[in-house]
Amino acid sequence: MLGLRIDVCTYEGLRTGVPTLLRLLDRHRVRASFFVTLGPDRSGRAILQALRPGFLAKMRRTGAARVYGWRTILSGTLLPARRMAELADVMRAIVEAGHEMAVHGYDHRGWQDRLHRMSEPAVRRGMTQAVEDYRRVIGRPPEGFGAPGWQCSPASLRLLDELGFAYASDTRGRGPFYPRVEGRRLRTLQLPTTLPTLDEMLGLDGMDGEGFAALVGGRVERDPLSVLTLHAEMEGGRFQWVAERILAHLGAQGIAPMPLAELSRRILAEQEGSIPEAEILPRPIRGRAGLVAVPAGLEPVE
Repeated sequence: MLGLRIDVCTYEGLRTGVPTLLRLLDRHRVRASFFVTLGPDRSGRAILQALRPGFLAKMRRTGAARVYGWRTILSGTLLPARRMAELADVMRAIVEAGHEMAVHGYDHRGWQDRLHRMSEPAVRRGMTQAVEDYRRVIGRPPEGFGAPGWQCSPASLRLLDELGFAYASDTRGRGPFYPRVEGRRLRTLQLPTTLPTLDEMLGLDGMDGEGFAALVGGRVERDPLSVLTLHAEMEGGRFQWVAERILAHLGAQGIAPMPLAELSRRILAEQEGSIPEAEILPRPIRGRAGLVAVPAGLEPVE
C-alpha cells in the first residue's frame, strides 16, 4: 500500500503547483491527499533559520531561488504575506477532482519555527483557525492533519484527538502507530512519511532527479507500506518531470497510490489491534536542516 501526500506550503505552490499536479494525477489516474496550509504565506521568515546547521547548504543544493521564486522568498518580510484563502477556488478544485484535501496548519512558517516555544492556547488558536477556514472553504470538517515541517508537540497531539481528526501525518517513520504522550495512548492514528523527499536528497552524494525517482520506485516495490510526500513547489514546478517518472514507474508495476484518508481506513480495518504505540522524539533526518518528529523505535530507514 502506498499513500501519496502533496504538501502545499506557499501561495505560489497553491496557485500554480496544484493545478499542474492535478493535471498530472489525472493523466495517470491517481488520487492523492493535498495537505494545504490555510493561513498567511510568510515563507520569507525562513531566512531567520540561516544559522541552523544545513539550512544554507540545502538552499544551495535545491536551487531555492529558482524553485520558489523571489516573491515567495520575500513573502512576509520585504513583501506582504499573501493569504491562502484567496485561492479558495483552487482548494475546492482539489476535492472536485476526487482527491483529499487535508490541513497543513495555519501559519506554516510560524509553526515550523516556533512550535516548541508556543503556549498551548497559541497552538489551539492556530489549529482551530485552520479547521474553521477549511470548513468555510470545503463545507465539511477535515479528516487529516499534517504538521508543518514534521513538527509536533504534546499540545498539538492532544488537540488532534479533541478536534476529531481521523488520522494525522505529523512524523517521519517506518509505519503507522498511535502516539504515547506522558504515558497515555492517544486516539489519532499517525501515518508517518516513510520515504525521503526530493528536497532532502537532491544534490546529496550526486543525487539528481532521475536517481530520486529510481530510489522511490525501488523502495515502494520493496516496502509493504509506504507514504511518499511530494511538494507543490517542487514537483508541481520545475521538478514536475520527477513526479511524472515516479508515477509512470508505479503504474508500470501495478502500484496504485491512494489518499491518506483511504490508507488510514484500510490500515484500521486490517491491522487494528496490532498497531504499535510510540513516544515521539525530535531527531535529525539526512538532508533536512534541524530536527523532525520521529516515533521512538520506528525510525525511518535511511
